[in-house]
Amino acid sequence: MRINSVNQSGYYNNQMQNKRNNNTSFKGAVPEPVVDGLSNFYEKVAQNKPFQKFISNFSKSDKTFTHLLVIESCILSGFYMINTLTNKKIEKEQKPQMVINDALTLGLSTAGAYLAEDKITDVVAKGSEKYFAKHKDFYTELGKKAQEAAKTSPKNELLQKVEEVVSKKGEDLSKGLDDVSSMISGHLKGIVGEGDKLKTFQIKPEKLQEVQTSVKDAVTNNKGNAAKAKETVKGLVDDVYNSAAARKEADKTFSGINKLKVLVIFGLIYRYLGPVLFTPIANKLSSKFFDKKKEDKEETKTQEKK
Repeated sequence: MRINSVNQSGYYNNQMQNKRNNNTSFKGAVPEPVVDGLSNFYEKVAQNKPFQKFISNFSKSDKTFTHLLVIESCILSGFYMINTLTNKKIEKEQKPQMVINDALTLGLSTAGAYLAEDKITDVVAKGSEKYFAKHKDFYTELGKKAQEAAKTSPKNELLQKVEEVVSKKGEDLSKGLDDVSSMISGHLKGIVGEGDKLKTFQIKPEKLQEVQTSVKDAVTNNKGNAAKAKETVKGLVDDVYNSAAARKEADKTFSGINKLKVLVIFGLIYRYLGPVLFTPIANKLSSKFFDKKKEDKEETKTQEKK
């Protein structure tokens, strides 16, 4: 038995439209108990420690936006499959095949989307880096202006920390110097490369170590003279912090391109390639299992009659 390709997006929209047409129109605000109940529910969820930990780890992923789109597709497909199982207008024999068809199409579409994204991400990244290199002076200037305008820019935070540490002594000074190094490492984390394959505006790990050592020496050599220490440190870190600020400015453009890239990939695969390419495959797999089962059942009945 073959199952026709069904546009899940169109089905979902039609269902929502029918629901809106059939629903009674109510006027006025949502009842206060409902609002309070939802508010309390959301508050408890937000304060839940395991949930907070999950969200924290989830947000650190490079594919957070991608994962959200996959979750959305799984939820919509799940509702579609549930509706198939509960729909009285669909023959009982057809339901398992349709559900398997939907599940296979979803699984193949998801795998294809992740695979395609990984491949296209490399292409987009290389293109972005070439564009960045070509316009590095422009973005460096934007980065400088952004640092000057922001009182709490990373470089200003570092210079403020240097001013605090330069007056310390003994163990306090040693701890302060470690804090300064950690701050530099944190600020420049995004532009520190790995190995020999460095992208534009990235710096080698050994360069970061050199900057940290130079800053420590500058603070130590100017103990008690905060103004001199800050001036020296500023000269040492200007280039690398300007590079970091430039990349941050450029990322404002690139992040939008990356999100658009994901939307295009998922839109094509889930709404076009999935139904067109994967549905026939799912049809064959489900038919191979269920049609054979049906034939065996009919053959058994025939033999019993004999």
